[in-house]
Amino acid sequence: MSVLVCENITKIKRNKPSIRNFNYNFLDNQIYAIVGKSDSGKELLLQLITARIKADSGYIYLDGEPLTNNRKMNERLCYLANDADFPGHLQIKTICKVMASFYPKWDNAYAYELLDFFKINFKRNYRNLDENQKELLIGILGLASRANITVLNNPLNNVDIKNRFDYFNLLYNHHLRYPRTLILTTNHIDELETIVDKVLFLDNGILFENFTIQEIRNNFRYLSGKSEVLKSLISNIKIIGYEEREKYLTVCVPRKLSKDETRKFQRYLIDIAEVPIQKIFIYLINLRELKGI
Repeated sequence: MSVLVCENITKIKRNKPSIRNFNYNFLDNQIYAIVGKSDSGKELLLQLITARIKADSGYIYLDGEPLTNNRKMNERLCYLANDADFPGHLQIKTICKVMASFYPKWDNAYAYELLDFFKINFKRNYRNLDENQKELLIGILGLASRANITVLNNPLNNVDIKNRFDYFNLLYNHHLRYPRTLILTTNHIDELETIVDKVLFLDNGILFENFTIQEIRNNFRYLSGKSEVLKSLISNIKIIGYEEREKYLTVCVPRKLSKDETRKFQRYLIDIAEVPIQKIFIYLINLRELKGI
């Protein structure tokens, strides 16, 4: 059981992504996804919450103890960036041995099981893996570490969609068997909807929204129909997203619809659907930009 507490973390970098007053508690046995644009500071945030770099201000605690300069916490926290690198001459089996020396809960059998699943020969040298295999290897090492807090930066971002699908199914099943806190950034949030518990939206180094998956499913709705009809029905409804294509309009409503509203829209042949997480993020970012935030 581990809880990672972040209190007012700030790290300012000139002309680079920064983090400002980040407050959040990462609870035990949850899967978190952090979503943001390339300049949002996602990677910097991961470096901060894993003590790879030190914050300008604020505090980070792991299980009630300061994380920074606390060596005994290293074995409880595993952070692997998707561009992590190893000496080219090392064989995959040697890399697994190195990981086992760092992480007491290292699961060697599971690592080899995943290597076999993704057809990566454990006798190959790291330099001989293609980029797809290197990203898969990083993802495999993260899971097999079984560290209390496992952090992955954009795992399998450039891997083909079938391998991503298989990997995240394996991640979810492994998490059920060996629960721990998983924190990852992603550019493919809609692919992770069925496995993630909570989503954090980051913009310009600021955590501006966070939702559980259930909150997203309950509190956002798409309304779609003929533009002329739908426009006449939404004059008094708050809209956060608006897309019109050839007289067909789709809007995003940031709340749960009442039964009366639902019946009314259905009477006018307006389709009602759940909104993809990625679209919610885009709509909220657009609103922030319009407001100059």
